[in-house]
Amino acid sequence: MTERLIISAPFYIRESNTECGYCHGKKPIEQDYSLQSWSQFLQEDGDNIAFENATLGFQAESLSVEMYDKLCNIGFRRSGKFLYKTDMLRNCCRLYTIRTTSKQVRFSKELKTSVKRYKKSIRDDDVQDQKLSNSNNTTNREVDYFKEMIEGERNSNCFKCVFEPAVFTKEKYDLFVKYQENVHKDHINSEKSFKRFLCDSPFSEETIIGTQEEWDELNNWKDFKKNDRLKRLGPAHECYYYKNNLIAVAVVDILPSGISSVYFIWDPDYHKWSLGKLSALRELCITERLNLGYYYMGYYIEDCPKMAYKAKYGGELLDICRHEYIPIEKLKENVNLEKLFTFQNESSEVFSEQHLNDKLKGPPTLMDSKSNARNTADSVYGPEGTAVINANAAARKLSDLGIPYEVTQDRSIYGNHSETSTAKDYRNFPNVFPGLVPLPEILEMVEKGKLNMLNYGLLFYDTKLGNIRPMSNFEKESSHIKKLVCDIVRCIGLHNTIDALIII
Repeated sequence: MTERLIISAPFYIRESNTECGYCHGKKPIEQDYSLQSWSQFLQEDGDNIAFENATLGFQAESLSVEMYDKLCNIGFRRSGKFLYKTDMLRNCCRLYTIRTTSKQVRFSKELKTSVKRYKKSIRDDDVQDQKLSNSNNTTNREVDYFKEMIEGERNSNCFKCVFEPAVFTKEKYDLFVKYQENVHKDHINSEKSFKRFLCDSPFSEETIIGTQEEWDELNNWKDFKKNDRLKRLGPAHECYYYKNNLIAVAVVDILPSGISSVYFIWDPDYHKWSLGKLSALRELCITERLNLGYYYMGYYIEDCPKMAYKAKYGGELLDICRHEYIPIEKLKENVNLEKLFTFQNESSEVFSEQHLNDKLKGPPTLMDSKSNARNTADSVYGPEGTAVINANAAARKLSDLGIPYEVTQDRSIYGNHSETSTAKDYRNFPNVFPGLVPLPEILEMVEKGKLNMLNYGLLFYDTKLGNIRPMSNFEKESSHIKKLVCDIVRCIGLHNTIDALIII
């Protein structure tokens, strides 16, 4: 990992839930609440509550694939160079990071049919009858549908998929416009927006372009051996060609721990191919063949059909407060995934926000199948929960230490229709934010002098002065910079902040 992390100061975006790209503010009010306890507590004020689309994010100018891998596994995603994470307590929808593997997929009749239709569609016309007759011999055995896909592609001369750098071409853009207009009814498109959304990334130019050797190796993924180690890491476009026509593009990030799906566009003329389902199955297959760990499918949203389908591929959801993945089947048996969840061991006497900083040094754990942990989200983040009380106590002490955190006066986590967001709000995010390092833990780190670990490693670029300087002594920084440093550590952890450059 050579690229230094270069990011803007984080900002908190609050807008009406009508701006949400998933529910568009059209869900029943009951589903907007992050917890059942908040729904009950505020039932008489429901008509006055302004539910929001609430997101924390920052602009990334430089980022290594290793660092992005870490950020994906603490709940961040990227759109171009913008990295973001939803406020799971206040946002209208709960967006859970989901990952899976080929072994966790249970082939439903729907997925089986999709594979069979796909294999039939890409057969060469002159060998179709022969191939179909051969396939009938598999009826008495368990079909390996991933193997069927690979064999179908190997035997086709009219269909191919090619990995290439994630860069703009007119051919890709034309397909994007056709897809957006026909599938999403989005008629406001431009080459600039396409580049920003599906081509731009915070990775280095060397990482983006790669080498011919890397692309050749990646495009021969079907022949990868068990002990081979993939050289190619970074963003990629996988282009689907049928009879030399571009019919789909998969936008992915290839990370050390797996393949992350960014976006998928396809030609509406081929809607019967079920290319969306096939792309997920292909990328699962590719992940396994390349000896990578997981296939990251972005966010899972229980009450949004266009995001809830991901459960069909099995896998695990990230408990962002515990830095732990939990099998989705176990979760569906025990919790309502439309709401916020976080698990703690039943042996705990008092449930409170769990310390996160040390956990963020490494990859998330996987919940033990014998774990006796239970969902404690209401006990921690509900109206009678401990999170707000503890965060306010920490905010007072931090303020006394010259770090200007404000005590939350309003008991409710929700605003009302009379409130408006101001520019100042963008630099201040809530004292309680599930998935960030809790404010009481930040206080503990300040009191123990742990933030001095950042001295001479953390850099600031002052846009007004046009210069770069190191943080030489946290204790002697201005109150504004101290709070900024604490906010960065809250977002990504102390260890991940050490060699960062923050644009201020």
